[in-house]
Amino acid sequence: MTGRTATPTSELARGVVASEVAMAAAGADGGAEAPAWIKIAPRGAIGTRDGRRYAFDPEALVARFGADAVDVPIDINHVIASKAPEGDAAPAVGWIRRMEARPDGLYGEADWLEAGRATLAARTHRYVSPTFPHDADGRALWIHSVSLVAAPALSRMPARAGADPANQEPTMTGIATALGLAEGADETACLSALGKLKAETVAKAVHDQTLATLSSTTKELDELKSTNRKAKVDAVLDAALKAKKILPAQKDAYAALCATDDGLAQIEKLIEASPAQLVASGLDDRQPASGEDSPAQLAAKAHVYRKKLADAGQSIDFADAVIAVKEGRA
Repeated sequence: MTGRTATPTSELARGVVASEVAMAAAGADGGAEAPAWIKIAPRGAIGTRDGRRYAFDPEALVARFGADAVDVPIDINHVIASKAPEGDAAPAVGWIRRMEARPDGLYGEADWLEAGRATLAARTHRYVSPTFPHDADGRALWIHSVSLVAAPALSRMPARAGADPANQEPTMTGIATALGLAEGADETACLSALGKLKAETVAKAVHDQTLATLSSTTKELDELKSTNRKAKVDAVLDAALKAKKILPAQKDAYAALCATDDGLAQIEKLIEASPAQLVASGLDDRQPASGEDSPAQLAAKAHVYRKKLADAGQSIDFADAVIAVKEGRA
């Protein structure tokens, strides 16, 4: 094989430009021999039946073929471009071993395999359709493969070629899978799923604003909850002072124990269970005696006493534990 241009490969696409096979396609009796040379593509710009436009430079394509030093496969219905990338069987039915630039276009010398000769003799696939990568202006860069087809230039043919996976365009199968659809989902189903996804997607700016609002609202609720708890603590302790159930000097200690909702509930139980023992005692303004436990000490001892009972399989609430400590029963 001769030394074959390193024409840069851009966007890959399956160009479907058909030319009628010259010999076996023509004979009405089906007995004509498979053509030794087939026309692969016309010269210059051409429009396909499905509205696409491409352009072929036969001399440049021949030069690229020579630079690649790779025979171009002939297949049926573009199976090498469409099936081989998926790992499916995609046999060749012939090979293009030489290319020539002629006045009317690009030609290839075909080395037909038995399957190719049989297909041509059966007259089921009478046209040639090349697969080729092209640039943004539709200029063919090289010939990937050549196919025998029954109806050339069909619409919605996959734009891909297996020789350069890095440059292949995504198939509907890959897009359908990414969207959670069945592998056989068509373009309409994929577009519908994309539309639904877009409708259900919240813009990033809206999402960020919602998070900021939620954070601010949560902070305000926490502050309001703290303010309400403080007001309730003050009301509970003021009532306890009025009922002579705690000393004024003990108020701050009790308030510290009410820092949480659970602590407030426990102190409410303790005060409710405490008798009014301070009437006319003269103790309103004095600090606890040196041998008398402060509220914090009482609470600590009550916690120890409750744990001791719990370890022994007994249960007692906090208020009863405090009373037991005060009465010396703990």
